[in-house]
Amino acid sequence: MDTGVINIGLIIAAAVLLIALVVVLMTMRRRMLNAERRLERRYRQEINFYDNELTRVNYLYNELAQEKDIQPIVSEAEQNIQINSDLALEQKKIEAEKEKLEQRNKKLWDMSIAIEKDKERIAMLKNQIEAKHLEVTDSIQYARRIQNALLPSTDVLKSMLSNYFLLWKPRDIVSGDFYWFRQQGDLLMFAICDCTGHGVPGAFMSMLGITYLNDYTANADNGTLPSDILENLRKRVIISLKQSAEGTLEPKDGMDMALCILNTKTLTLKFAGANNPMYLVSGGALTEYKGVKNPIGFYPMEKRFETTEIPVKKGDYIYMFSDGFPDQFSAKTNKKITYGRFKNILVELNNETPDPEIQKKRLDDFFEDWRAGFVQMDDILIGGFCV
Repeated sequence: MDTGVINIGLIIAAAVLLIALVVVLMTMRRRMLNAERRLERRYRQEINFYDNELTRVNYLYNELAQEKDIQPIVSEAEQNIQINSDLALEQKKIEAEKEKLEQRNKKLWDMSIAIEKDKERIAMLKNQIEAKHLEVTDSIQYARRIQNALLPSTDVLKSMLSNYFLLWKPRDIVSGDFYWFRQQGDLLMFAICDCTGHGVPGAFMSMLGITYLNDYTANADNGTLPSDILENLRKRVIISLKQSAEGTLEPKDGMDMALCILNTKTLTLKFAGANNPMYLVSGGALTEYKGVKNPIGFYPMEKRFETTEIPVKKGDYIYMFSDGFPDQFSAKTNKKITYGRFKNILVELNNETPDPEIQKKRLDDFFEDWRAGFVQMDDILIGGFCV
């Protein structure tokens, strides 16, 4: 083979190899450029992302920093220090409260001891008071037996009167209200009296009144006037109680009384009153006979008592009473019964029935229903007598 041909072949082969190498290098360079571009784009995206996140974090931090209640972010160590400080402060508060509680408990203990001592002392005083109360009550109960013994018995009243009733309700065991009866021949004398006060003081006055009435009617006859009996009673009470006008112009202890003398033969009724009236119900109509506005006892504007003479007939009802019934207050209305309502009740009772026991029960039922638990304010005494 010719040497020239061989050289040409080698040159061509070298040229082809060089071209192939150039192509490979160019391909590799293009690939590297593409890879660089992709990496650049990726880096730019990450840089943009971090820039955006940093901007957002800075924005949130600035917003939070402007809030008054937001505390700045502290480290864990600082948080632990703050927690320990808070715990120490709370511990001090708890210890202070515990000390206060202990002091309170000590005071309560001292108070409980004092209360127990007071309870013992109160129990002892209570026993003493109960013993005294029992002693006083027993004495008053005995005084009641004495007072009842001085009043006309049921048997005596039935022998003098065919139809009558007595509604007697003492407020305090013994009463300052009392009733009195006496029969002498054809004369039937009866009185309803209201003494000053009630309870024991009133009962003492009632004993004086009963005694004086018995004295001044021992020799009564048809000419005896109720007003004269009241005048004698007034003088005796003033003397007995040593009353005088010195030092005061106000009324003193005494009695209000309605006194009647009935001649059972002539059916003539004589009435005199010291403050208290007398009601006569005849034919369904009520007539009031008023007493003189003076008590039996000292009174600065003293007037003589007067006698009123009244013809009566069989079946007429005579009512005498103290002021306890009409002056009673009601728990429902806080009002008094009043004398006007009392009169209406008596007229209604007479129209319904002449039976004295029924009248008594109706009056008692009305009284209890009216007061409805309200305390009984005074002694109650109503006497009804059928001629």
